[in-house]
Amino acid sequence: MEKIRIWVRDFLIGLAKNFDSDRKGPVLRNTKQFLQAEVKIPIVLSMVFTFIIVYAMLIMDMGYTYRTFLAAGIMMLTISYVFIFETRKEQSLVSDNDAVVLMCLNLIIAVLFMQVSQHYISIFVFPVSAFVIMGVMLLAPRIGLCYAIILSLLAGFISDMRFDVFMILLGSATVVLSRARKIRNRWDFVKTGLLVTIANIIIISMFYLLTFYSFGQYEKNLYYGLLNGLFMIIILLVILPIFERIFSRTTNIKLIELADFNNHLLKRLMLEAPGTYHHSILTASIAEQAAEAIGENPILARVASYYHDIGKLNNPEYFIENQGTTVNPHNDLSPAMSTLILTSHIKDGAALAKQYNLDNDIISCIVQHHGTTVMSSFYNKARSVNGGEEELNSNDFRYPGPKPQSKIAAIIMIADSCEAACRTIDEPTDAKISEMVNRVVDLKMKDEQFSECPITFKELELVKESLMSALLRMYHSRIKYQETYEQPK
Repeated sequence: MEKIRIWVRDFLIGLAKNFDSDRKGPVLRNTKQFLQAEVKIPIVLSMVFTFIIVYAMLIMDMGYTYRTFLAAGIMMLTISYVFIFETRKEQSLVSDNDAVVLMCLNLIIAVLFMQVSQHYISIFVFPVSAFVIMGVMLLAPRIGLCYAIILSLLAGFISDMRFDVFMILLGSATVVLSRARKIRNRWDFVKTGLLVTIANIIIISMFYLLTFYSFGQYEKNLYYGLLNGLFMIIILLVILPIFERIFSRTTNIKLIELADFNNHLLKRLMLEAPGTYHHSILTASIAEQAAEAIGENPILARVASYYHDIGKLNNPEYFIENQGTTVNPHNDLSPAMSTLILTSHIKDGAALAKQYNLDNDIISCIVQHHGTTVMSSFYNKARSVNGGEEELNSNDFRYPGPKPQSKIAAIIMIADSCEAACRTIDEPTDAKISEMVNRVVDLKMKDEQFSECPITFKELELVKESLMSALLRMYHSRIKYQETYEQPK
């Protein structure tokens, strides 16, 4: 209760801060600030609230008797056990307030759709596959599996313990589990809806052959199976984008939309910092292949790489890739000032990303892609200028961090450094590029930049091999042909 009281107090204080106390006349509410404010609902409160809401919905559907109270309670305890047992393996999700709220909200909406379907059409039109897909795409495959089992159990439970309802809905939910992670565009929803419809027809036909239905019931159930696939498509097209925006969840569909080079932020990068833009494209290409090599999301690696240096838009001329033949402005600055300017692109990048409503996964890569590495060029310059008069602290020349917290952030860190380093190689050869990649990764490891990241030594080796292969193709040496010119006869 103390946590709830504190949360309510903080929430009310947050609302009060959005009012302008100095304004004369009626006080106007700043709606935009309120919608963008981050309100963290306690995880326990979300779970308890969901338990109560779903339990109440079951009771209202089944009737108010002590038997239904007990039966619904046992069912809720069963599905709670299944949910907790499975989700505890997803520590990154169950410790995230927003993810838990999304998890619970998706379950409540699903049960509501289930009851509406049963009372107004048929339980067979309940599109359980839509909520399974949202669980997989917005949260994790394990969460989608939980939804498949729990929602199918609940549907069978409120339909007088009908085994056929449980099996048909579970079958359509299982079909989409393997496809959900492969969805790349809105058209894939239609193809998945057709697959769900086919699965419904097959399982309904199986029960008809087992004489569960009369022919008239069979025809109706086939019609409901078709509606099930249609409703799945509609719900995904309507609800999924809303959840993506409100909870800042990253899906492949949204990533592909962000990868469009007509995006205003990428256009700015291309026009105002062309060198950084070109570097980001190359980094994205090799990071995507490295992510695929270790089983991570290659689309996220590619898109996050596009945006990882957007903070350089504020001062593009201070970054060497944008200077061209102009004089380097760092020549007239102290090493400490140069370090301050260059490290600021991390904070500026995060601010721009929030301004343009980029997802948290991309923002994390922006702030983590340099970790806490030392800017060795300015550190060494400061040492030479200092002449040994006083000992310098290398921490004063480090990026602000944090270190990479995910495998994707670690991949982008390595790809970013390797691409920049390989551009400095004169007459690149296989041996020189391989040596450079090994040196970059070894320095990152010695500096403990991967100490907070779940990446393994084996995965780092796979990443190195992938980067070497990509960089060798990118910077391969060209054969010099000796041209001869003959005088025309």
